[in-house]
Amino acid sequence: MKITKHPFGYNCRELFPNVKMIGVFEGGAIYKAFKDEKHYLIIDEGTLADFLDEDDRDLLNQLVKIIEFDSIEELESYLKSKKVNYN
Repeated sequence: MKITKHPFGYNCRELFPNVKMIGVFEGGAIYKAFKDEKHYLIIDEGTLADFLDEDDRDLLNQLVKIIEFDSIEELESYLKSKKVNYN
């Protein structure tokens, strides 16, 4: 598993045109994607940006997390461990 962090407003659809929303939570949404034989979760906490100010610049720069998994089983195990239900 590899995690990369990106700033608020990062356009993950450019990198993952097949992205699909699988859940929402207070403050954001979770997406699933597949590319180059890897499975990905994109956790976008961008709705929190409205509550942050310039003093929180470090948080603004990591509101989108992309988690790379080697297999669908690894991704599903991660979601289960975080108690995320999705379809």
